[in-house]
Amino acid sequence: MYDCKKDGHITKVVTWQYKKVKGDVKSTVSLYGCTKCDKTSKTIFPGAGAYAIVREPCEPDCYCFACKVKTIQMNAGDATRDIPDKKWRHKLDNYKKARADGIQPGGTSEAHVEAAYKASETLGKAYQAETMPKAHKINKRIAEVVNSGILNKE
Repeated sequence: MYDCKKDGHITKVVTWQYKKVKGDVKSTVSLYGCTKCDKTSKTIFPGAGAYAIVREPCEPDCYCFACKVKTIQMNAGDATRDIPDKKWRHKLDNYKKARADGIQPGGTSEAHVEAAYKASETLGKAYQAETMPKAHKINKRIAEVVNSGILNKE
């Protein structure tokens, strides 16, 4: 078992501090901690050897792989969203295609877009959500009324 008193503390970063310097955001460590106990410090623990986490380049303006890896920050990405980005873009692409075809769906969801296409087919012209009945309610009888122009008269 690891003993901090005997083997020394193993440094980890507890909190980061971000400062704006000459228009660029620089990150610095504001508090270090030990991975094996609750001890904290404003500086890296001495004697930790290879376990110390140092995020400084090996040379000024160094772009070697090891220095780049030190700056990697992980996040949850799409895991924090209720809909993955790929699916979201696909839905918006379907909506954009409908708009390019002159159709105005009642919303961006796939159901709205599909209903608008079906309504357009039934109407024989592009469906417009602002001026026509809901797309899912359009049938041949309603299409005749819409196409007759009765709804457009005051």
